[in-house]
Amino acid sequence: MGLVQGKLALVTGAGKGLGAAIAKGLAREGATVVVADMDEPAALATVREIQSTGGAAHSFAFDVRVAADVVQVAARVGEQLGAIDILVNNAGMSVKGRFDDADSPDVWARVMQVNLQGTFNVSHAFVGALKKTQGAIINLCSIVAFGSGISSVGYVVSKGGVRSLTQVMARDLAPYGVRVNAVAPGLMETDMTAGQRATPHGTDWYCSRTPMARNGTPEEIVGPVIFLASSMASYVNGVILPVDGGYLAV
Repeated sequence: MGLVQGKLALVTGAGKGLGAAIAKGLAREGATVVVADMDEPAALATVREIQSTGGAAHSFAFDVRVAADVVQVAARVGEQLGAIDILVNNAGMSVKGRFDDADSPDVWARVMQVNLQGTFNVSHAFVGALKKTQGAIINLCSIVAFGSGISSVGYVVSKGGVRSLTQVMARDLAPYGVRVNAVAPGLMETDMTAGQRATPHGTDWYCSRTPMARNGTPEEIVGPVIFLASSMASYVNGVILPVDGGYLAV
């Protein structure tokens, strides 16, 4: 029996990258997965991959930034599939930029809307269902939430916000049996980080400061997420779990 057998899980930003890997991993462990992404063809592609290996998956397209749309999708998921047991807030974006750049206010607004407001919107829309199932929420944070050497003001602060939001949600929802945790990836090999990995502040810089001396892969996020979503983590709440090859240990 899988670690999340019979559970209903929703993963945002699951059309590619970390989200797709997490969605496929949850399906392998027995969950029915709601693949959510604003890119509908990408979401459908993930669904087809899951179904091709015997898993169960459904796709819903929505923009995490638009609270009204998220609420509507939450109602549709509830009507069609039932109350979710697991929510993985993975949708995110990263735009490099210093605080004093000319376009910093616009970049700030875009990144905060997706990374922080989006996490709030989706969590709030599904919290009623998660109270019913006494479910688990896993947010995607980042090691930059603990301090950063990168010049990406919106991304760094948004992930710091996700760290704090995770801890507040964990406290507020614990009386209802809902656990809230986060994983904090290091530099992962995804499409989103391709540009960063190619810069002087990319792979070579990161690996020189990381005991394991390499980047992470999407599959290496899957295990920690499944653990936090499963009953094996029944007494784990409010934790921000680094998955970084030891970067924060140095």
